[in-house]
Amino acid sequence: MLKRILLCSLFLLLIASGVHAQEQIDEIYGLVTVDLAEVRVGPDFAYESIGQLPRDASVVVLGRAGDFFERWDGRQWLQIDFGQSPAWVYARLLRTSVAFNSIFPTGRLLPRDANGRVPDVFDLSSYVCSQWNGDYTRSGDFLAGDTQLVVTFPTLTGANVYSVIVISPTGVRRAFDSTIGTANIILDDLPYEPGTYTWRVAPYWTSADSRSNWQQVCLLQTGGTFEKPDTNPRHRN
Repeated sequence: MLKRILLCSLFLLLIASGVHAQEQIDEIYGLVTVDLAEVRVGPDFAYESIGQLPRDASVVVLGRAGDFFERWDGRQWLQIDFGQSPAWVYARLLRTSVAFNSIFPTGRLLPRDANGRVPDVFDLSSYVCSQWNGDYTRSGDFLAGDTQLVVTFPTLTGANVYSVIVISPTGVRRAFDSTIGTANIILDDLPYEPGTYTWRVAPYWTSADSRSNWQQVCLLQTGGTFEKPDTNPRHRN
């Protein structure tokens, strides 16, 4: 009996140790490699500095913006836990416990105009995407016979076009674009497959008409879901 109790206790201890180890692995740390590393409100040198970190300071990394390819070029940023709110540090100034591109994206870089400057339509006193707040709504019901849904979403100062991305149950995507905080999702423009669809929204800035020149300002945000019937004409009675 005593042996069984000891074995159970050891088993529970191993489980607890494994959970604790997993929590430690999931947390990402960064070590400052320079003196007085600037901390900014957003992931760009255009944002104002709100503090500095000394060499060898340890920080908790919350996410990243940008990607690393062949060299550091000013477009790689790390989001860190900084007092009362998250902040951003240029990634080259930190040595992280995992590779940069393995860190989960939590932010986007600012758009640039043809001269390489940040458009002056953005409010850089705080992280631009922290300003993108509001309600997401949907009206209409495909299952009730409607041929389109009307969705609404928050607008963002500086963004001049929005894309509603609709994702089918198997991952097929369709985009419905708008210049205001409302868009129409058209039934005939969706895949035939039935099921639960998800709609997500992203704001963009552009000075050109071509969609290929749009620059995404913030990460996609989920607006909600809706049900869609089978619209394959071969399956209709």
